[in-house]
Amino acid sequence: MARMKIEDMALSYSGTWTHVSTTSGSMDSRHDSDGTATANASAIWKAYCTSIEIYALKAPTFGMADIYIDGVIHGEVDYYAPTAQYGIMIYEVIELSAGYHTIEIRKKETRNPSSTGNYISIDYLYAELVQPQQTQYKSIVCIGDSITFGANVSVRPDNLYGRKLQQMLFRPVSIHGLSGADVSTISNVIESVVASRNPDLVLWLTGMNNTNPKASLEIGLDKMKAYLPHADIIVATIQYNTYYTSAQNIVKVDEVKAACAVKGIPCVDMYSPTLGNTYLNKPENTVHPGDEGQGVLASLFYQEIIKKFIIPSV
Repeated sequence: MARMKIEDMALSYSGTWTHVSTTSGSMDSRHDSDGTATANASAIWKAYCTSIEIYALKAPTFGMADIYIDGVIHGEVDYYAPTAQYGIMIYEVIELSAGYHTIEIRKKETRNPSSTGNYISIDYLYAELVQPQQTQYKSIVCIGDSITFGANVSVRPDNLYGRKLQQMLFRPVSIHGLSGADVSTISNVIESVVASRNPDLVLWLTGMNNTNPKASLEIGLDKMKAYLPHADIIVATIQYNTYYTSAQNIVKVDEVKAACAVKGIPCVDMYSPTLGNTYLNKPENTVHPGDEGQGVLASLFYQEIIKKFIIPSV
């Protein structure tokens, strides 16, 4: 098993939530619902796991939530505390069968009689991950630029997103990051660097070093398919950064998504979940995620991998 921290940015949210930038949250980040007495917010995380811990803020204006496991109610959380308590474990699910599970946190209309509001929050999770039971993957390759290389990572290679995925998926992951490389440069080494390893799955995080990556990425994806006709491919957009303007970043992200749509390739949006998080790329605070930021990239990739290509146990 692998004990992994899952930041709030990696969960899927529905309803009324606010992404709060705060030094009291893990990675300066937290998600809060609104404070109304309506069941209008839920959050989901899916994984192959045996246990899950939920960490959050408790406070005088906070309400209650139901916890569901695999669509069945498991228990209730009371978020009320007479004074604010940050980053504490509010719920634990243990001794799950070693398989595919969905945890959902649903806001309730009710609250503790002492509370003056109905907020709920999510800071982060810890999960004991197990090997996916049904997957065709024997070998995975991560390809990209200096983000994949881990230019801002202090503990390399252990904290690279590729190495974290190796822990999460229990499969060997080969990591190849070319610092400063644009899409065309990476496309030109697909045969020698990627195809030579004969992977079952290729993960390509791209777009940072191109003003307009769409045309080049379409060519690169065609090459990938030609050299690796039997491999699955997942592309990811860039994460939030402050080196480029918001307008520049949005063009990069939208063009990567557009190229993937044209070529029928799954695309992980790394930008929207991390939007506004300046901690992600610390200590450099430009385009390179730090050690914890790489964990967020791994978690977002993981959700796409199990959603698209690993068949849940039934």
